[in-house]
Amino acid sequence: MTFAENLQEILEKLLISDKDRAVYTKDAEEIQNFVIEELKKVDDTFREVFNGLSLGGDYLDRVKLNIPDEFDMHMKLKFPINISPERDSSAFIYLNAPFIVASCGRIHRLKLQSWLRDAFHKVFQPGCNFTSSSRQAYRLSYTLEGYGCAHTITAVGPTRQIKFDLVSAFEFTGAQWPLPIPPVTEKVRQEWPWFAVPQNKPKKLKGTTTFMAIAPHWEREMMKRRDNLKNILRLMKGMRDANKMPHLSSYMLKTVLLHEIEKVDWQRDLGTLLVEMWGRLVEHLQTGRLPYYLQNEHNILTRMNDGQLKKCRVASLNLLNRLKMARDSGSYRDCSILFNVM
Repeated sequence: MTFAENLQEILEKLLISDKDRAVYTKDAEEIQNFVIEELKKVDDTFREVFNGLSLGGDYLDRVKLNIPDEFDMHMKLKFPINISPERDSSAFIYLNAPFIVASCGRIHRLKLQSWLRDAFHKVFQPGCNFTSSSRQAYRLSYTLEGYGCAHTITAVGPTRQIKFDLVSAFEFTGAQWPLPIPPVTEKVRQEWPWFAVPQNKPKKLKGTTTFMAIAPHWEREMMKRRDNLKNILRLMKGMRDANKMPHLSSYMLKTVLLHEIEKVDWQRDLGTLLVEMWGRLVEHLQTGRLPYYLQNEHNILTRMNDGQLKKCRVASLNLLNRLKMARDSGSYRDCSILFNVM
């Protein structure tokens, strides 16, 4: 077989069947609905302002590999007052509003997270149980408590474990985008919302009132109808997972491809595209800079520390060389070892 055919066979082995996916997603939906209803019971304000869940991450982009046991969700909050976004610097913004404020009249990110943390504690201390309609009994626990961005719920059952990262979000229209116009079509910006999520600035630039402007639906729409783009992202994720690079997030891999969307012929074969796109990743890691797709002043690699970045540089370059060797040899075995599949 050709290198591209080898990759196609590996890709099919990395993907989970629709039947297996349905088992997890049904339980996951029931668990997240249960958690939200419990939060409404223990906190009157949450009950009044909760405005629905919005899917994020790999599931929104439809590039999830293997067992679907991790879900990224945005908890949309809608307070009965006017909230106006204002640009700070790079991808960061302030939310001006007359509540949960700092002295400057902005929403206080830490107070917002503290309020949500208290509500979660009321539900989960010391823990709680849930049985799904599939008769799976889960023990639920609150593990990451929103000191960063997400409030993480872990559900452990006898045969499966599911994790939920719940991130509070304020929803805005495209017309309210406070940053320079991103490389996203006007049609997409008009039809889909963007979110402000609680995110501190990296390293020494921390503050108490900063949020980050994100637009997962804009990115998803820009990735549609791009032939092999999503398959390349799946293969890059598979290679990363098989070679223990936990600090190289799926969003970083996706960002590499987003920057190449208009430059690349995505109809080319998997082998040619994978070598080229992994090479782009190596270039970004070597320079230590991977601009945020929606605001290129922000470098998303700053989420890694120096040691993590160095490990990713070494590992990614080694994988690129091995990938080229697998291409040149035409050996399925050489190729499959890179993905830890047979």
